[in-house]
Formats: sequence, structure tokens, C-alpha cells
Amino acid sequence: MSAEAVPGSGEYQVLTSPGPAAIAVIRVRGRQGLAFVERHVRPRDTRPVVEWQPGAVFRAELVDGDGAPLDDILVSVHAPAPALDVRLHLHGNPWLVRRCTELLHDCGLRGASEDRTTLWPTADVLEAEAWARLPHMLTLRGARWLLGQVGRLRTAITALLDSPDLEAVRQSCAAIADRVAVVDWFAHPLRVVLAGPPNAGKSTLANALADRRVSIVSPLPGTTRDWVEVPGEALGFPVTWLDTAGLRESTDTLERAGVERTHRLIREADGVVMVLDVTEQAGLVQARFLNAYRDLAVACVALNKIDLAEPTAPLLGLLPPGWRDRVTPVSAVQRRGLEALCEMVPANLGRSAAQLDAPAAFTVRQAQLLSEAATNPDRNAVRARLLQVFDVA
Repeated sequence: MSAEAVPGSGEYQVLTSPGPAAIAVIRVRGRQGLAFVERHVRPRDTRPVVEWQPGAVFRAELVDGDGAPLDDILVSVHAPAPALDVRLHLHGNPWLVRRCTELLHDCGLRGASEDRTTLWPTADVLEAEAWARLPHMLTLRGARWLLGQVGRLRTAITALLDSPDLEAVRQSCAAIADRVAVVDWFAHPLRVVLAGPPNAGKSTLANALADRRVSIVSPLPGTTRDWVEVPGEALGFPVTWLDTAGLRESTDTLERAGVERTHRLIREADGVVMVLDVTEQAGLVQARFLNAYRDLAVACVALNKIDLAEPTAPLLGLLPPGWRDRVTPVSAVQRRGLEALCEMVPANLGRSAAQLDAPAAFTVRQAQLLSEAATNPDRNAVRARLLQVFDVA
């Protein structure tokens, strides 16, 4: 039921993709939306909300419950009060977006359902749900996968409706429902730490993966004292690479704090790329380092600086057994070997390319209906749940 159909109701919808961005747009509508803007939006020209007209665009200040300013925003008006419909154009800091949605919730507005979309109207439910999820896809591969799922899911469910084998139908329903997690592969970046001893080339590798200079590079050990987040992708999956301080014992207070942060990031990350220097001069450092971190699980071991030397048998022999099938030689300076690294990381962190060709639920609604079908022993009830996926129950 729409917000306009419920007296005193209101809803909000974040229209832009999640994550850091220059601008974030939040749609606010309904009678509770009127209460929100009167409390939390201050136009520069102090015009009252009742005078806002469709087509108007003006600057305003977003304020918290105490009146303290949060952001300088633009407001565009699409419908006048009392059934207000406006867009709030905020700066795209994720914290700011989250704070604004908290204030909206506190004013009695509910988040708009993602199962339908008002951005690209369509009578087809699966298409509508795909369009609604599309802004959350962070890569082109994710967008293509999502739009392709409309046909895959429709074909799969149509075949299940025609199948006489109830047990096989239920098993297929369970598998399709379980694959709902795949949509998050493209909506939430993997957080991958670039770790290793000082001067292994982590910052140069971060710059190469970003295809731009994001980290300071220096021959002096300990240059990186804090981490740098580098948004990117690997095989079309969104990834945030974390360039971190080199791991070593240090008497320098700042460097030691950086090392402690690196340890924390490793514990919290989805995976680790261990960056090692293959040059001869680093041999003793490598031996001590590998002995200290041999129990660490890694997604990839990047043997860096192959533009200067080839990986040696002694170095390869020092690697912990669990690392040896995850080795790839790279030259961060020459940008060699990056493709192999980007193939290895998502594969070793559970991003199976084989899963992408299988039909998958891509909303909670679909997954719930399919899960109910998978656990119901009654053929008619199973059929009814499958038809509800098409919204024709």
C-alpha cells in the first residue's frame, strides 16, 4: 500500500547506491515527511513548507534533533504539502546517509520496500524487483548478473511448476533460495588487506590495483603508518583493498600503532593478500616474517618485484604449506600479474563464478517464498508459493 493511501503515513527511499559517493539522494514523501522536513530541513530563504511548489529546487541545511547542522543540501520538490514528495540531495558520506535515515525513522517514516520500484515502472514483478535492486549493484558485472536473473528465475520456476517430481522441485526451491546470498557479492565489497613486511611494495600494489596514486610510496621502511582504503574490483566483484603498515617490531610509537591497526584490520577483513619481496636482499627479513605469520590464512600470496628478480626456490620453500597453492608472481611497478591476483582473491574468498549462471533469488521476498515451498510436503501449497514469486497467487 502506498504512503499516499494511508492517512498520516510516510516513507523514505535511498535512491542512490550504497557506499561513498559525491552525492546521495533520499526520497521523502507522505504526511510524516512533512513533519520531518519541518523539524530537520531549514531552507536558506526560510520559506515555510506549505509554500513549496513542484519544480522548486533550493539550498537548505539538514539539522539533527537539537538543531545542530549536519549537512548543506539541495531540496527538489515533486509534490506539495500535505502529501509532500521531495528529494534530499546530500553529500554522499555513508555516515551522513545513515544519520539522515535514522532521523527519518525517528519521525515515523518507514523505509520503502525494495521489492518494487518507482524509478522504472513495470507490470512485471520480477523486473520491478530487479530494477529496485539495480542501484545497489556496485559493478557492471553485478548489474548484468541481476538483470539476467529475471529470465533465469522465470525459466526455472516455470519448469518447476510443470515438473511432476515433488521432491526434486522442493530441492531446487531450496537451492534457488540459498543462492540469494549471491546478490550481496555485488552489493557489499570484499574487504581485503594488503599485508606484509615493510618495503614489500604494498603501497605500490595498492596504486596499481586502483590505477591511480592513492598511497605514498617511499623506499624508507615504515612510510605507511595508517591504512588507506582503495575501492576497486576483482573479476567484476567489488573489492575494497586496504593498504596497511608493514608488519615488523618497532620502537617508533607511531609505527607501532600502525602495526597494531594492521593486526586489527586483518582480524576484521574478509581476506588477506600477503605481499612479499622476491629480491635477494629481503631474504633474512622474509624468513623471520614468515616464521612469525605462518598460521595466518591468506587469499593470495603476491610475490612482488619480479621486474627485479625471479622467485627463488629457498623463498618458496619458506612459505607455509597453506600458502603454496595461492602464490602468484607480480610486479606492482610494471603492473604485471595483477589479473591473476584479481582472479585468485575472489575465488579463494567464496566468490564462485559457477554460481553466477544458476538461477538465484535476488530479494528476501523471493527467497522466503521459495524456502516455504522447499519445506512444504503439499504439492498444491508448493505450487501456490511458486506462483506467488510471480505475484499471481
